[in-house]
Amino acid sequence: MSLFLSENPFRTIGLPSNSGLKQIQKNISKLKAFSKLEKEVNFDYDLNFLNLSKIDRTIEKITKVESRFLLDENKLKYSMFWFQKSSPFDDVALSNLIQSDTSKAIEIWDKVMRKGELNQANVSAYNNSSSLLLFLLLDSSKNDQFYNDETAISKLAIALNRKYELINSDHFNEFCSILGITSNINVGEIQLFFTETILSILNKNFTSNQIHFLIKGLNEDVSHFFTGYLVKGPLLNIKKQIETTSKILESDNTKGIVLGKSLIKNTLKDLKFLKTTLGEESYQYENLTNNLSNQILQCGINYFNETGEDQAYLGSYKYALSIASNEKTILRAKETIQHCEEEKEANICSCCSVSPIYKNSSYNLTIYKETKRTYFPQRVEYSHGTLNLFFCKSCLAKATEKDSTSQTITWAIAIIAAIVVGIASEHIGGAILGGVIGLGLGSFIGGIFSADNSSIIRNHPNTKKYLNQGYQLNQPTA
Repeated sequence: MSLFLSENPFRTIGLPSNSGLKQIQKNISKLKAFSKLEKEVNFDYDLNFLNLSKIDRTIEKITKVESRFLLDENKLKYSMFWFQKSSPFDDVALSNLIQSDTSKAIEIWDKVMRKGELNQANVSAYNNSSSLLLFLLLDSSKNDQFYNDETAISKLAIALNRKYELINSDHFNEFCSILGITSNINVGEIQLFFTETILSILNKNFTSNQIHFLIKGLNEDVSHFFTGYLVKGPLLNIKKQIETTSKILESDNTKGIVLGKSLIKNTLKDLKFLKTTLGEESYQYENLTNNLSNQILQCGINYFNETGEDQAYLGSYKYALSIASNEKTILRAKETIQHCEEEKEANICSCCSVSPIYKNSSYNLTIYKETKRTYFPQRVEYSHGTLNLFFCKSCLAKATEKDSTSQTITWAIAIIAAIVVGIASEHIGGAILGGVIGLGLGSFIGGIFSADNSSIIRNHPNTKKYLNQGYQLNQPTA
């Protein structure tokens, strides 16, 4: 924000900010005349020994500067980052400052401020001393950036506390009067302006942690104001992201996973910032995280209800649990995670425990359950049903292949036996008898070859479930 530091209009025209309109016009006219002659002008208030950038005094720049003094509000804003000469103490301090003796200038203003609380006599000292502190903290890049080491940040906090004390004091109107401002000034707007300006400067080279360190050094009221301003944007963004996601989800549940993951991505940075700035125990933070957590969960739940699958969203469910803070939301997240993990396990082939099941085809297994048995006469009653057992493609092929092999062997032996016996007996009845005998023998031999197939079927979770309930794989006989 060079306009308030290196390019401050009062620095450009080389005057204190409480200079009269006549003096301002005189200096502007002089600068215009010298600019036309392409000659440089130097003023006492150039303060080139500080880490300020070189002043641009072209005719275009001077013309722009002239218009900046038209509004009282603008004049006040520039004055918040400059100096006023309204007392004998200011006169002596500024004389030392012009001679590059910054320590002496600070010493004089500090003595004035030590005489009591902020009052009519020292109101300019509060502004002047804090302005000088800000300038002394500019780094050597001359890009209007502050040093960001711990010592500099601590001094910056002192400067900001003085500025806010001035703005919020009962004597702020007197400060405005010193500047020749007669219109009514909205103190809240000036406070907001100063905060936004300082933060825009800090954002050039300060990390979030360094800004938080600075805030901790501010007075309590100032700290709350800074924090409130800092979190306003992130809070609004997260709320907007939740609302937008909810509306889109209502119209299309199949976008649930994409929406949920985008919601996490689009709020991650802001949520981390709010956690650091507000703290996990803050009501604002807890309320926001619960709303965010529930929306992330809802995206996955709606997608599952629509498609029957949500395994790819398990990580998002776990993230929702990690940010949830109230018991109701935590419980909901845990139940959702449990359901997803159970579904994931159920969708992995029980035979190889690696590949996902193939849902387009299944092994159909008939199961039986004896319901009644009598011995006189010998009779058994039973119920039966069919289980659809799902495997991965490879394991399903193994199961059906072995079953087919058993049937092929059975019928092959039956046919061969029918032919052999039929030829030997030279009678159709012999062929039939041979086929029956061959079918029995073939079934026995085929059963030997399909023995390992039974373990695949028997070890399926659904098969185990019904076997434990009293069902059996073979048809009950009397």
